[in-house]
Amino acid sequence: MQKSSFDQIASSFHPLIVSMIKKFHIYKDYDEYYQIALIGLWRAYQKFDENKGSFSAYAYTTVRGTILSHLKGTILYEERETPAEQNLLSLNEDPALPVPLESEIIEQHIEHLTGREKIYVLEHLLEGYSYRDIAYKYGVSTGAVKNWGKAARKKLKASLLQE
Repeated sequence: MQKSSFDQIASSFHPLIVSMIKKFHIYKDYDEYYQIALIGLWRAYQKFDENKGSFSAYAYTTVRGTILSHLKGTILYEERETPAEQNLLSLNEDPALPVPLESEIIEQHIEHLTGREKIYVLEHLLEGYSYRDIAYKYGVSTGAVKNWGKAARKKLKASLLQE
């Protein structure tokens, strides 16, 4: 079988790369992720052994893995860098700001929420834990924690509007 040039491969896999970037909801740094996907495609092109299967399946897996690996690295970097920025902001807090709500007042406002919705309010909104941390702590997905928050915000808004 005659091996195609990489330019031909890259142009034929353009729709796959674009759809994969959309699938991962990458909207910032689009060009960077497109280049990362091309690097993954290049690796697949270089390492492909036609005795082991089809190139398209191998290319898909390699490109996907390359993008996910870079996303993971980016997320880890942002997690490590963000707390320092938050610490700097907390050092510059204005002492004239109002005192945080007392626990009795908070309990009155969240008494009608389910247990999981209370977890969201107390741990995410008040204590600042991330969706990921809460999900890990309770053995659920981050999507589940986000749904708890959505339901809690909806109920809190409705109850506050009634007052």
